[in-house]
Amino acid sequence: MAGREPTACLDMTGVLPGRWIPVFALGACLCVSAVAEEGGEATVGEFNSKIQPLLEHYCYDCHGEGTAKGDVSLDDSGKGAQHLDNRELWLRIWKNLRTDLMPPAKKDQPTADERAELIAWIERKVFGLDPANPDPGRVTLHRLNRVEYGHSIEDILGVKFNVNDAFPPDDTGYGFDTIGDVLSISPLLMEKYLAVAERIMAQAIPLEAGRPQAANIDPGQMRNEKNRSRSARFMRAGSAHRAGTVWDVKTAGRHRLAISYQVVTQSGGKDANATWRVLIDDRELASRPISFENSRTKSFELELSPVLEKGPRRLEFEMVPGKGATSANVPLAVKVLSVVMTGPADAMAWDSYPESVRRIIDGGPPPEGAAEREQYARKILRRLATRAYRQPVEEETLDRLIALAKVKWEAEGQFVAGIRFALTAVLSSPDFLLRGELPGKGEVRAVPLDEYALATRLSYFLWSSAPDQALLDEAGAGKLRTNLRANVDRMLADPKAERFIRNFVGQWLQIRELDGRIFDTPLLLGIKDGNRARQIFNLYTRQDMVRETQLFFAHILKENRLAVELITADYAFVNDRLATFYGVAGIQGKEFRKVSLEGNSRQGGILTQGSFLLTTSNPDRTSPVKRGLYVLDNLLGVPPPPPPPNIPALEDAKEKLGKDATVEELMEHHRSQPLCHSCHAKLDPIGLALERYNALGQWREGEKFETSGALVTGEKFVGVGGLREVLAGPRKKDFHRCLTEKLLTYAVGRGVEYYDAPVVDGIIKQAETAGGGLREFLYGVVESVPFQMKRAE
Repeated sequence: MAGREPTACLDMTGVLPGRWIPVFALGACLCVSAVAEEGGEATVGEFNSKIQPLLEHYCYDCHGEGTAKGDVSLDDSGKGAQHLDNRELWLRIWKNLRTDLMPPAKKDQPTADERAELIAWIERKVFGLDPANPDPGRVTLHRLNRVEYGHSIEDILGVKFNVNDAFPPDDTGYGFDTIGDVLSISPLLMEKYLAVAERIMAQAIPLEAGRPQAANIDPGQMRNEKNRSRSARFMRAGSAHRAGTVWDVKTAGRHRLAISYQVVTQSGGKDANATWRVLIDDRELASRPISFENSRTKSFELELSPVLEKGPRRLEFEMVPGKGATSANVPLAVKVLSVVMTGPADAMAWDSYPESVRRIIDGGPPPEGAAEREQYARKILRRLATRAYRQPVEEETLDRLIALAKVKWEAEGQFVAGIRFALTAVLSSPDFLLRGELPGKGEVRAVPLDEYALATRLSYFLWSSAPDQALLDEAGAGKLRTNLRANVDRMLADPKAERFIRNFVGQWLQIRELDGRIFDTPLLLGIKDGNRARQIFNLYTRQDMVRETQLFFAHILKENRLAVELITADYAFVNDRLATFYGVAGIQGKEFRKVSLEGNSRQGGILTQGSFLLTTSNPDRTSPVKRGLYVLDNLLGVPPPPPPPNIPALEDAKEKLGKDATVEELMEHHRSQPLCHSCHAKLDPIGLALERYNALGQWREGEKFETSGALVTGEKFVGVGGLREVLAGPRKKDFHRCLTEKLLTYAVGRGVEYYDAPVVDGIIKQAETAGGGLREFLYGVVESVPFQMKRAE
C-alpha cells in the first residue's frame, strides 16, 4: 500500500469544513490537504508525502482499511490520523512508536530511521514542540509534604518532630508524594499546622529551661569511698565516716542546697551525741549536732558561697562521733531523706538551655539594653526566616516579626519568649508551608527560575528539606546555576542524601511501606511451627531487605556506576541474618557489606532482591501478574491499562484445573480468557521468569521454575538471568527512559507530559554519552528545562 497515489480529490468543505478529502479507487485511505488550524501547507505536504505512506505500510493491517483493533482506525473519516488536532489519537500513536510496542513484534517493523522520522514529525508538527522554545510545564503551588516538613524543621531549628503522629499521610500522584497537584491544604489541615507550630516551638525553646533547675541527688548513691556499702541513707553516729558523690556543675554561679534528714535513735543512744557535717570539695558548708534530744525530721537550705565554678564537685556528708558515741553499734544515726541542688540562683542560666535554644539564639545571652536586644532579635529572626522562607526575608515582614516578639517581651520579660512567639508565626506562614513559583513574563515560553527558587528545588530534590546556608549564599551571589554540579556532588556526599535514597527509592521501587505487609509465613516456608517460621522471617528480615536495596542504590549512585547495573549487578549488600535467609554462605556479623554473587545460584540486581520480591507477592503465594506489572511500570515505563471490572481471581481457575495446578498452568488458563489475553500476554512471561524466587524472596531449585518467555516487543529469554540480559540489552533504552522520567517526576513535582519528550531524550543522550553512570542522570535532571525554568505568561 505504500506510496499509492490518489485517483481523485473532491471538495468536501460542506461536510468537513477546512479539509479536502481524496477518494481512492479502494476508498480506504484518506489524505490531508488542509489540516487542523495550527497546520500549514508544509505540514500537509509532509503528512501526505512522508507520514501517510508509513502509516499505510506498517499500521493499516490492524488499524485501517476496515479494521480497527483496539478501537483505533487511522483512516476513519471523522477521527483518523488526518485530523492532526485529534491529540488523543496521536498521543497513542506516539507512545506506542516510542516504546516499540507498535507495530507488534510479529509484524513488519519500520527501520530505526523511519521510526525516528515518525516520532520526530509527531513531536514537531502535531504537538508543536520546539526545542528552541521549550515548555517547562506547570507545577502547582503546593505545601510541603509531611516528610519535607519534618526535615525542614530539623535542619532549621535543630528539633526532631514526629510528623507521622501530627499529620495524616500525604496523597500520591504518579507514584510519588512530591506531586504538587495532590498536596493541597484544607482548613482542617491548616489548623493542624498552626497547632503543630506552637508544639514545635515549645520543644525548641522550652521557657522553663533557662530558669534555675532543681537537681535531685539520690542519698542512696552517696557512698563511702572505702566502704561502698555505706551510704547517706543511714549514717551511724558511732562511726567516723563520709558518704558522698560527684556532682557536675554545668553553670557557674550561686547555687542553693536543700537537705531533709531525720535523726533516728533508741533509748540506748540517750547519752551519745555527734556532729554531722555538709562539705563540698572538703570545705565545710554547715554542721548540725546529733543527739537523742533532737531526734526528729529536719530540713534546712544553704546558699552556697562563694560562687561554684563549672566542673565536677564532690558533695559529702560526714559523721564525727562525739561524747558517748563509743562504738558503731550506738543506736543513734542520721537518715538523709532528700538532697536538692538548685542554681544558679542569681541569674538566668544560659548554658542550662538545650542545644536547640543555643542553635536558634546563636550569639549567646541577649544584651541588657532594649535597643541592643531588638537588634539582636532582628539578626536572629532574619537568619531563621530567610532559611524558612528559602529566600531573603523582606524588611516589612521582619518588622512584623519583631513586633510579635515585643508582645512577649512586654508581657513576660523574657527574650527567648519573644523569639519563640515570632518563630511560631514563621512556621505558620505560607512562605514556609508552600512551595511554588509565580509564572514568569516574556516573549518566550519558558523563563529561568531565580536562583533562590533553583536552590529550593535542588534541596528538596536531594535532601527533602530547605536549602542550607551554603546553597542560599551561592544563590544570593548568582553562582548556583554555574556551580550546579559541584553542589550536587556536595549534597550527595552529605549524610542528608540518605533522605533521597529513602524517599525516592522507597517510592519508585515501592518498598517504603514494606513493614506493614502481611504474609502467611508458616505456609510460605512450609513450616507448621509458627514461632519457628517467624524466627526465620520476621520484621527484622524485612528491614534488612529494605536496607539492602537502599545501600545498593546508594553505592551505584555515589560511585557513578552504570545505571543499568541496578539490573545486572553480580553483587549484593547483606549482613549475616539476610545472607542466611538468602542462602549465601560465609557471611558473619550484623554490619552490611558488599558481597560478590559470582558463582552463586542467586543473582544480583533489583529483580532478585527480597524487597522487590516481597512487594510483588500475595500474602500466601507469588504473583507473576504483580511482578510482571512491576517490571513494565517501574523499570520499562510501559504499564498496561487497568484491568476491566469483575475479572475472576486466579485461584478460581483451580475449580477447573484442580487444586494441584501449578502457577504457570493457572496463568495459562487465565490468559486464555478473551478479556484477559491482551494484558496478560505482556505481564505473564515476565512474572513467570521470576518464579525461581518464592513469595518471601528465597531461591527455589527445580527445572519447573526455569520458565522461558518473550517480551511483547519480541525479545526472548529464559528465566530471570535471560530477563536481566534483555532489560539491560535491547530494552536498555526503555529502562533509561523510565529511570529519567521517574527522577524528573519526583524532582519537579508533576507528571511527565508529551512536551517533555525532547528533555527526556536529551537527558538520556547526555548521560549515555558521559558513560551511562547513574549520577549522570541526576545531573541531567537538575540541568534540564523543567527543573531550571518556569512557564511564562
